[in-house]
Amino acid sequence: MPDTKKFLFAFVVMLSASTRAIGGDAETIQFDLPPVVAAVPAADAPQDPSLVTIELRLSSMIVTPTVPDIDQWLVRCQPRGGEIAIADFSPRTETASDVSSPIQVKRVEEKSSSLGMSVDGAYGHFTRGNIGADQGNKNVNSVEFHRQAAVQAVTAAGTINRGRGVYFKLRWTSQQVLEGEKVFSITMAVPAQWRGGLMDVSVIAQTDRKKFGGFDHEIITLGSANFVVATYRAGDDVAASRAARIADAEFMLRRTAKELTTPPAPRSLPSMLRHVAMKLDLEPSKPDTRWLHRLLTGAADPYLDKQITKLPMPVRVAALDYVESREDFAALNRDLGNGLDADYVTVAKPALHP
Repeated sequence: MPDTKKFLFAFVVMLSASTRAIGGDAETIQFDLPPVVAAVPAADAPQDPSLVTIELRLSSMIVTPTVPDIDQWLVRCQPRGGEIAIADFSPRTETASDVSSPIQVKRVEEKSSSLGMSVDGAYGHFTRGNIGADQGNKNVNSVEFHRQAAVQAVTAAGTINRGRGVYFKLRWTSQQVLEGEKVFSITMAVPAQWRGGLMDVSVIAQTDRKKFGGFDHEIITLGSANFVVATYRAGDDVAASRAARIADAEFMLRRTAKELTTPPAPRSLPSMLRHVAMKLDLEPSKPDTRWLHRLLTGAADPYLDKQITKLPMPVRVAALDYVESREDFAALNRDLGNGLDADYVTVAKPALHP
């Protein structure tokens, strides 16, 4: 390889490493959550059809070799539909301390006093005399008691949106490690004929990092994720099947969108130079995936959204398949309210033209 090419290759490698170190998009923590969860009867009222309980098993993986400084997780769970309320949740607010036993405190007060007198004299050359007196008094008071060790919140939980949602805040302490699987139990008050519904779950991992010698600080996001969970009443095979269809459609949508919007890795020196130039550009042409978040949260119509209508055909087809599966799942409760059988409802949709 000529010297010029060797120099350019070394320069590209150096710039690529620097751009990854300075502005890499990889997150420190990655989260995962099952897309389908069965709702079982509440343990406190198993015969009450208006109370169901779900378990969300949230998994996290630290992808860096060293464990970062994680201060807290913040998890928000919001069922869709105004007819669902939060009746109970677990874990609730818990406190703990790094000291396992009460702190022993001992106070000692000591007082002492003394009185002395001395007389020394001489008479002539043969007689000398010495008279002295001394008196001392000492009082020692000792008080010993136990004091409870200071505690801090390990887990904080409560409702949001006027009781329609719930949040969980977990802190990293010596007794709780924020990696692996965490289980959150939510009991929902639903209509008696409820068959299933969607729930939006968001999670974010944060740390409080000090700046300027400790005089200022900033909140750093180490990882975040948004999930849509399909929940159905346990024992309802039709609802379970439609919930599984939503999960499959979402998986295909995400995979298709990633394959068609991710640029290929550079293989030649000119392509590597263009890749580095795009990284160093003040306005890089990074694919805009906000449409995916809007679509999954139900805030975008694939037939009217301008960004979605400009996507490649395979992505648009996957988006329409996802919306169709979501509407079929939502029709479970609407069909019951109209007195119709959910298995025989046909939804007409406009044809997709390129």
